Amino acid sequence: MNVRFAVIGADHLHLFQMVDRLVAAGATPVAHAPNGGLVARYAGWRKDSEERSVDEILADDSIALVVVAGVPSERAEVALAAISAGKHVLSDKPGVTTLAQLDELRAALHDRPGRPWTVLFSERFENRAIGEAVAMARAGAVGTVVHVVGAGPHLLSEKHRPDWFWSSSATGGILVDIGSHQADQFLAVAVGADGPTATAHVRLAAVGNAACPDHPDMQDIGSMTLVANGIVGDHRLDYLTADGLGTWGDVRLSIVGTRGVIEARANVDVAGADGAEHLIVVDAEGTRRVDVSQRPVDWAEQFLADLADDGERLMSQAHVVAVCDLVLRAQQAATKWGDA
Repeated sequence: MNVRFAVIGADHLHLFQMVDRLVAAGATPVAHAPNGGLVARYAGWRKDSEERSVDEILADDSIALVVVAGVPSERAEVALAAISAGKHVLSDKPGVTTLAQLDELRAALHDRPGRPWTVLFSERFENRAIGEAVAMARAGAVGTVVHVVGAGPHLLSEKHRPDWFWSSSATGGILVDIGSHQADQFLAVAVGADGPTATAHVRLAAVGNAACPDHPDMQDIGSMTLVANGIVGDHRLDYLTADGLGTWGDVRLSIVGTRGVIEARANVDVAGADGAEHLIVVDAEGTRRVDVSQRPVDWAEQFLADLADDGERLMSQAHVVAVCDLVLRAQQAATKWGDA
């Protein structure tokens, strides 16, 4: 199946990774709208993509897929328009920034089979250590899972950030934005990502501004405690990574089971082994590293196969909606960082 796609919204660098994977998997870039701060860079990279208006893209029945990576608060509106035009949507995270947007998308998805709206939680699908940790936990490698701990620290990279980055209304807040990765991983372990999703609850949440006094609306630290199926998930997000780390963040996932612990260190093993994608298991047999170098990064192939037959190989539509709902509720319930 030759999937022709167009880009509407070019404001995040994730766009280039998403498109690169789609093209490598056999999809064809056809057009892009003149929207976003990175659109000139995208047009220069994809010479095979023609600039068209949003209306022209939506009216073209030969375009089956719309890729969305605009300002986060604008992504849901684009997704709704594309779904209404009969297209599939692949959105960068976060796919929505308000509960009202999610309600509109739920209504639009009601009578559509398969997974017409996909939010790519790239931390799990692009990082082989994270992906393998989730798969091992779901296969029972450490017994019954009781606790999931996720950390998503990031470099602030202040001079490289666009104006919208500093607005919590534009990003949805730190729990909605980068916290969507941790919620995805938690639900994939606690409930499963390929079928109906049970209700997850927000036990505690907090957000704050610890180190950005010049940007008072910015949230540079946040945490949330989530519960599902008797499993507790504790997650911390921040933009406090020191410049000396050498990468954009020491992202970690720890999964505690009744018979062992799995720990994924996505980008760096601090004072340990070189490189990225580290997976460490501690169980009754001892302590060992798991080589994930041969694990395929095949989300794009699975995604295109799903488009062909309305499948849900990559993840279910229910999972996508549940992740978005969970972080939106956490953001809404968040207290001020440091308050009693």
